[in-house]
Amino acid sequence: KDMVGSEGWHADWLMVYIEEAHAVDEWPVRSGRFVPGGKPVSVEQPKTTNERLGICTEFLQTMGLPADGELKIAVDVPEEGNRFEQAYAPWPIRMYVIEDGTMQFISAPTECSHNVGELREWLEERFK
Repeated sequence: KDMVGSEGWHADWLMVYIEEAHAVDEWPVRSGRFVPGGKPVSVEQPKTTNERLGICTEFLQTMGLPADGELKIAVDVPEEGNRFEQAYAPWPIRMYVIEDGTMQFISAPTECSHNVGELREWLEERFK
């Protein structure tokens, strides 16, 4: 999905699904604080790309996100050692700006959350 700035720039979003932070078979923490209805998330760590794709699809449905390709989603490949996670250290959550193949911005989480407004401010300043 595009983010459009006041100066006419746009940013394309890509969400990457990496390893489960709190899989029930590794490091279980039952939380549903961001899930509609508050039902705790309870999944095992996916060992295959197909398992990860299934959990990703369930996530989209649960969170009411469009599954029509409007939001681009990629999954890190467990069978290949989770290369995205190894290269970019995205845990627990990160936002990156990659421009012309070069990393320009990496967000820093505060209390396991991000203020998307900080990213928007950075983008507005970058594309003045």
